[in-house]
Amino acid sequence: MATTIRAICFKSKVLSNGVSPLMLRITKDRKLKYVSLGVSVNPEHWDFSKNQPKAECPNRDYIELLIADKLKMYTS
Repeated sequence: MATTIRAICFKSKVLSNGVSPLMLRITKDRKLKYVSLGVSVNPEHWDFSKNQPKAECPNRDYIELLIADKLKMYTS
């Protein structure tokens, strides 16, 4: 049973200030579970093909560190 975990920008939900929340999408046995990362990003600063923040994203280092920590937590 393969489990995949990906960080995604949940662009279908746009908050009132124009940003979208970042979520972890966990897939196991064809069942999806979404876990919020607790941060939001402007969709213009998110690379949807690579599922990571673009180089010009203002909080890129913090977001990448947060994603890595959550991935480590769920893969352990």
